[in-house]
Amino acid sequence: MHKPETIIKIWLSIVLTYIKHIFKKVKTPFPFTSFFGIFKQVQLIDCMLNRPLNPTISPKDFSIDFDKLQENMLRLFEEDHNLIQPVVTEEAQQKEISLLKQTLGGERFFFVVNMLDFEMYHAHGIQKWLGYSEKEFTLKQYWDQIVHPGSKKPLLLLVQQMYQLLCSGKYELQFMVQRFSSNIGVKHRNGHYLLVKKTSSIFQYDKKNRLLAYMDEFTIIGNYNGEASAPRMFNAFGDLELKKQQEIMLQSLEYFLEMKIFSVKELQIARMLVYKPGITQAQMAQEFNCSVHTIDTYYKRFLTKARDFFHKTEKELPNTIEAAQFLKKEGLL
Repeated sequence: MHKPETIIKIWLSIVLTYIKHIFKKVKTPFPFTSFFGIFKQVQLIDCMLNRPLNPTISPKDFSIDFDKLQENMLRLFEEDHNLIQPVVTEEAQQKEISLLKQTLGGERFFFVVNMLDFEMYHAHGIQKWLGYSEKEFTLKQYWDQIVHPGSKKPLLLLVQQMYQLLCSGKYELQFMVQRFSSNIGVKHRNGHYLLVKKTSSIFQYDKKNRLLAYMDEFTIIGNYNGEASAPRMFNAFGDLELKKQQEIMLQSLEYFLEMKIFSVKELQIARMLVYKPGITQAQMAQEFNCSVHTIDTYYKRFLTKARDFFHKTEKELPNTIEAAQFLKKEGLL
């Protein structure tokens, strides 16, 4: 009798073979290879099987509501917090904060998030550059009122997977070494939105290599105009953390597809727009063996859903090609 792991591998192998056949049939790249290069099928299956076994955040639970997000994060540490053994000393943390304050420079601010209560600490520079009182500033206020609605879903799709990965104990963590950056829109107190580069660093972890706290540093780039988040992982030495980034992006993509925001046909159309620049609706109709009218309907549905899901205006996503390019920059095509 086969072991459960063997049965799952066989099942996943069949599913992946079928998916490859579908994408080959419509002559579009297999979705995972466009991000990460060519993966061997067994490696991809192992990656899925060996990912953090923590079903606390499913697509059905996806919500930009802060209370729901906090609830999901707190599930990652359900044991007695008194038994958790932090690695980084308070002296090292205070030294880092003091040094950062001295060298912060213009148009930059930061705060620390404790994963055990999912609250904000050590906020600095927020009043000067965003106009909000740091004494009253909370993580809930930051998420509910400051982060632009168009930035929330792309950011959340990635960070939820990142939190689960870095809280799994799978990777060796180091104080202020591993980093994750993305671009987001944040609201100034006077009402306009700014584009900032947000860089998250490991600020505390335990002896099981689980993330306990992270520091968010923000650098103001300019005015926000609906830019994509352009996520990437790297370390303090400037090297890209490709293995972690690939795993997070793979999980995010799988998670996104399971949400079924777009139909398979809509995503196939979008991929053709991205990876076959200049292709016409008539050529697509021939590829899919359907009418131009049907292709045009897919265009309109995809554009409407993209604007709705990512909270984008007609100006930010003026047409289907721009919408497809946006999803690609977010790592979702």
